[in-house]
Amino acid sequence: MEKFDYIFKGNGTLDSTEARQRYFLTTADMADMEYSIPPWHGFGMGRPMKLYKTRDLVKRAEQKHGKEGFLDKLKQREAREKKRKLNYEKKEKEEQARESKKQRLISGCPDWGRQQLTDSASVAALAQKCSKEQLQQVLVLAADKNPPVIASLNAVKEEGLLSMENFKELHSKLAKYFASNADEALKKSAEKHARAAASKARQTELNSGISGEWELCVTSNHPRVNGMKGELKIGDVSFFDDYDDYIDFGNGTYFGCLDSFKAKSSVEDKYMQIETRWKFCGRRVKGLLRVTVGEDGNGKQFVEGSFKAGAQERNWPVTLQFTGNRKGELDDNDDDDDNDDDDYSCSESD
Repeated sequence: MEKFDYIFKGNGTLDSTEARQRYFLTTADMADMEYSIPPWHGFGMGRPMKLYKTRDLVKRAEQKHGKEGFLDKLKQREAREKKRKLNYEKKEKEEQARESKKQRLISGCPDWGRQQLTDSASVAALAQKCSKEQLQQVLVLAADKNPPVIASLNAVKEEGLLSMENFKELHSKLAKYFASNADEALKKSAEKHARAAASKARQTELNSGISGEWELCVTSNHPRVNGMKGELKIGDVSFFDDYDDYIDFGNGTYFGCLDSFKAKSSVEDKYMQIETRWKFCGRRVKGLLRVTVGEDGNGKQFVEGSFKAGAQERNWPVTLQFTGNRKGELDDNDDDDDNDDDDYSCSESD
């Protein structure tokens, strides 16, 4: 009983929430009980907190559950909390053990086993070069670094500790890779990853250089907008100015001030997603600009993407597809307004 003295012999007060939890009572059980209001509560502070004396709560709990019944409930709760604590400590220890094992595997993995896997061929190639223990280590690293090949990795994990012949029989889809040159497959995988990394780095560089003024042309097939001219102005892609930075197609509807990148979007994405804001017919509207910077075979840069203004006239498209060149760099045939066969569509960027 001494361990429950704070329950039975307390002389303080408790708020209604804690009182219900500690003494197994409901709001209805406490409806007719006396309570006090904190002396610091005053006008304009909302609904006052109700404070109940602990000795009154003990009496009410014993009335509801009986003395022995109330004590049994306290013991049962203590047992639940003790079990919950033990389970938590057990999970913590298991997690620490898994992490420790994982780190030991990683630290023992050879350098060639740290290569990022890009396809089933590279998985099989590594399997040829690995010992049984090394294979486990490589699997841990690869599963962490490249989720898209998890399916292949799981197949290797299940049967990879068998002899090579048995592995071929069990996984016919991968068997052909074991007849190929392992070093060559790994080399191709590394080259593929390097090309992807270089392409992403170049795209980031191009997108980072989008600052400036661009002359746009709508490529959407809708007859109301096809060939519509517009402009995109960006001062600094790292910090948008919603007064000076904007996209505008000149008809009073397809317009937006550039506000900020959407969510986790950035210049590292293939298509940057930029939120726009403005007022249309007296109400604030939010739009979205998706844009990327590309370059043709001659190194000439262009932009392409889509724009959703957030508001549009009836029977007009919601989203515009567009391409564009830097201001003053449009192809000569864009300025040929005397061509009678002009179908009012945009020229190719390249």
